Amino acid sequence: MQLSNILASRPSLRWDDPLLLALNILGGKQTPYRITVVDECCRVKGVISGRRILEVLLGKRGESIKTQKGIKGILREPVNLFLDEVHNIFPENVTPQTILQYIAENNIGYVFVVDQNGAFKGVVDEASILNKLKDKVFDIKVEDIMNRTIHTVLPEISLLEASTLMVNFHVRRLPVTINNTIMGIITITDILRHVLMKEKHLELLLHDVEVEDVLKEKVKEVMCSELVYVNPVDDAGEAVNKIINNDVSCLPVIVGKNSLAGIVCRVDLLVKIIKMKGIQTVLHLMR
Repeated sequence: MQLSNILASRPSLRWDDPLLLALNILGGKQTPYRITVVDECCRVKGVISGRRILEVLLGKRGESIKTQKGIKGILREPVNLFLDEVHNIFPENVTPQTILQYIAENNIGYVFVVDQNGAFKGVVDEASILNKLKDKVFDIKVEDIMNRTIHTVLPEISLLEASTLMVNFHVRRLPVTINNTIMGIITITDILRHVLMKEKHLELLLHDVEVEDVLKEKVKEVMCSELVYVNPVDDAGEAVNKIINNDVSCLPVIVGKNSLAGIVCRVDLLVKIIKMKGIQTVLHLMR
């Protein structure tokens, strides 16, 4: 197994690009969940995520800029004002074993790979690794991997309330339930896509609008109600297949008549497979 087999090409931004460009990428179709930010020499300077953009829109990051310039103005500020610094950078001669070990020990879903001059080459992330683990049987049940601590929302609450919960709980999706019956899922991507549609109309206005107006719609109007899910007794391989084949970052775990039992996310899935099966076994399965 060579590093090149799991090295993925993902979108990147120059650090002087506007935040609006990040919104366009993160709110698009088949979206990444994070974007690498590089300088003029293509050196990695940080990462911008959908959650970070939500924090900016909600005034939890860059509040003074948002107060001064409004939503239209802040979306045109350079992305370097809002990015997260990164330390998970590896040289291109690193072994896949080292990367898997780092991911498992740090419970992190991605690392950056650079060449000998420090220039960005690509990323190894949970999706690129899980793609190599499709159609495998792990003899691990979903119930042994899933997260049973679940933050949920009602379909009638506003997108603003849902966004605030996502930021406060550090999650990128919320199952939408009524009496523990799952009705759908609302994700950061869904909300960013909604903001992107609203932003196109902002240009036609002579005045700015408040985030409360942009995110006033109800969750049920934006959520995804066509669910891809797994059962607690399914093999972890079934979860891998459904996540990769449907390009989703998590799956609700359902029992009975749409009763929500848990949730399994890409990072948790990968980390627990590595820890439970061992690095060498996972590397063998990836061949």
